[in-house]
Amino acid sequence: MKTITVETLYKKIIELQRDIVQIKKSLLEEPELRTEFIQRMRDIDLEKSIVIKDFGKRYGLK
Repeated sequence: MKTITVETLYKKIIELQRDIVQIKKSLLEEPELRTEFIQRMRDIDLEKSIVIKDFGKRYGLK
C-alpha cells in the first residue's frame, strides 16, 4: 500500500488550484463558453456517471 504524505497532498492541491484558475480564466475571457459550461454542468445526471475502478490508483491516491 502506498503511503500518502502531506507533501504529496499539498502538490496535488496546488495542481488542482492551477487547473481551476485556468478554467476560470478561460470562462471569463469567453462568456459564451461560460454559459455553455454552466448548462452542461446542469445536465449531468450523477446516476449515469461512469465509475472508474482504478481512479485512486491512477492518480496516486492509494
